[in-house]
Amino acid sequence: MKTLFITGSDLRHVYLVKKFTRYFKNFKWLIEIRDLNINHKQLLRKSTIYKKHVKDFSLQQKKYFKNIKNFEKFNINKISKVYRNNISNYEFNEKIIKLINLYNPNLIFSYGCQKIDTKKINKIKKRIRCFNIHGGILPEYKGTNTNFWPHVKMESNKIGLTLHKLEDKIDSGEIYFQTSVRPRRVDTINKISCRAVKKFSSLIPPKIFLLLKKNFYAKGIKKTSKTKNYLKKDFKPKHIITAKKNLNIFKKKKLNDLKDNLINIF
Repeated sequence: MKTLFITGSDLRHVYLVKKFTRYFKNFKWLIEIRDLNINHKQLLRKSTIYKKHVKDFSLQQKKYFKNIKNFEKFNINKISKVYRNNISNYEFNEKIIKLINLYNPNLIFSYGCQKIDTKKINKIKKRIRCFNIHGGILPEYKGTNTNFWPHVKMESNKIGLTLHKLEDKIDSGEIYFQTSVRPRRVDTINKISCRAVKKFSSLIPPKIFLLLKKNFYAKGIKKTSKTKNYLKKDFKPKHIITAKKNLNIFKKKKLNDLKDNLINIF
């Protein structure tokens, strides 16, 4: 199966692609390099709490996904790169269309990039399968920072990733697989997020590969929910304090009652 990966540039994105390409070996890869947006820069400048949180997340990624950049270097001939701050969404999608026309993939997996125009893709290639890897448990947690908000809501057992059909409406497509992680006593907000990526990346690639090999047009399960779609503007540095406090309370009160979850649709 010829596969096009479209991802962000963080270490967790590279790690996930490495795990997927053990099965989807014939691939090209579009990396969107994400620079700091204006709001992010302002928060770093004004909030010590936010600055520490971001610095720690970078540190945890380096620990959990050590030396992963070597994989990117090894596959440099398969990679195209764009810079989010220098490209409009229209130009981004034109780049995707160009890659599809050149490479003619059967599959697209996206993770951590800006919005992809699936309608445009389906116009030029009708029999392509498009999937998104969402950092969060759908349909409960849609939008951005969705492995952060569960801590604020005292639901630290709902940290995980979802593989779903990529559709025009964000985070709304049929769900195929989900994984979640059980909080550990040593966990922090950033540690548990990294563990969630590692678990998903280990379990799901062989499952989706075998499913598509058996039935390339297999359908997932449609789950609807009226839950909030979290936006970047919803986040305030004070939420970090709440999230840390709630995670510690959660670990003390509920840890023994929890199990790791694998939501296997098939």
